[in-house]
Amino acid sequence: MSVEIDLTGRSAIVTGAGSGIGREVATLLARAGAKVAAADVNEAAAKETAAIVEQAGGTATAVAVDVRDPALARDAVSATVEQFGGLDILVNNAAAWSVDLFKNLTYEQYQLDIGVTLIGTMVMTKAAYDHMREQKSGTVVNLISDAGRIGEPFLVSYSAAKGGVVGFTKAFAKEAGRYGIRCNAVSPGTTKTPGASALIEKWGGEEKLVTAYPLGRLGEPIDQANAILFFCSDLSSWITGQILSVSGGYSMVD
Repeated sequence: MSVEIDLTGRSAIVTGAGSGIGREVATLLARAGAKVAAADVNEAAAKETAAIVEQAGGTATAVAVDVRDPALARDAVSATVEQFGGLDILVNNAAAWSVDLFKNLTYEQYQLDIGVTLIGTMVMTKAAYDHMREQKSGTVVNLISDAGRIGEPFLVSYSAAKGGVVGFTKAFAKEAGRYGIRCNAVSPGTTKTPGASALIEKWGGEEKLVTAYPLGRLGEPIDQANAILFFCSDLSSWITGQILSVSGGYSMVD
C-alpha cells in the first residue's frame, strides 16, 4: 500500500513563479494534479513557467501581477477562478531582498523589500481570502526564510519583512480557521536559486557555506517544493499556523 498526494480538481496560484523556488512549486503542484496559475511581476517569466508545466502534461496559465497592488491581486484571483472554476491554494513566494549591510541601505531599498515580501503577502492573501471564505475552504502557504526567524547579515530589511510574515501567518491562521482555511509557512535555509547567487557569494561561496549545514549541502528548490506540497495536501489537514524550517539543520527553532 502506498500514499500519494493527489491535488486533482484543485487550483492554485503561486506568486514569484517565474524562476527558482516558485517555478519548482508550480511544476510540482501541477504534477500532483492541480491547475496552476503561475504569477509573477515578470510576465515573460510567468509564461515560461506555464509553458514548462504544460509541456510536462499539466494545466497552467500565466498571470502578470505586482503583489503590492490590491487591484492586480484581485484581478489575478478573479482570472484564476474564472479559468479554473475556483481557487483552493495560494502559495506566497514572491519576495524582494537587498544584499548589503543596513548602514548602506536606502529607504527605497527597504521599502521595496518590505513592500513586496510582507505587504505583497498580505495583499495576495486578502484577495484569495475573499474568495476562500465563500467556499469555506482553502490553504495558504507562505515562504518565510530562516532569515526571518534568526536574522541574517546582509539581509536586514528582508529579515524584518520575513519576520513580519511569521506573525502574519500565525494571526491569519487563527482568524481563517473558522472558515475552513489553513495557513502555514515553509522557512527555507540557503537554497540554490538564481536570485540567491549574489548572497551565496557575499557569504563566501557555496564551499564555505555548506560547513554550517549538518546535512552537508545547500538546499535545492525541490526541497522547498516538497514541503509546500505537503502543506497544500490533505496530509496536513489538521495543521495550521505552523512554521517548518527546511534548512538542512542550519537552524533548529523551537
